Amino acid sequence: MIARSTIDRLTIAALMLTATLPIAAITPAHAGTTQCTVQAEQLRTEAAIANPQDAAKALRSIKIAEKICAEGNAHEAAKKFAQARTQFASTVQFAERR
Repeated sequence: MIARSTIDRLTIAALMLTATLPIAAITPAHAGTTQCTVQAEQLRTEAAIANPQDAAKALRSIKIAEKICAEGNAHEAAKKFAQARTQFASTVQFAERR
């Protein structure tokens, strides 16, 4: 037979676990949104000094990434942010042929 004190301890442990689950579920989503905001601001700063055509392409990708992040898919948003970074570096200068 299980002692009454053991049942009380298990009940308390189960209640504590149940109380912390919603908090644990909210924290990663909020962290992802914060990370997206930081990346978007960094890329907008880079856009201010980049070639206007490249900056326009990158800003479109940034807007899309922010919308994806707002929907809760930080992984796909990170891919779009990486694409925006590569769009800044898309200016290729070819050497003149002699």
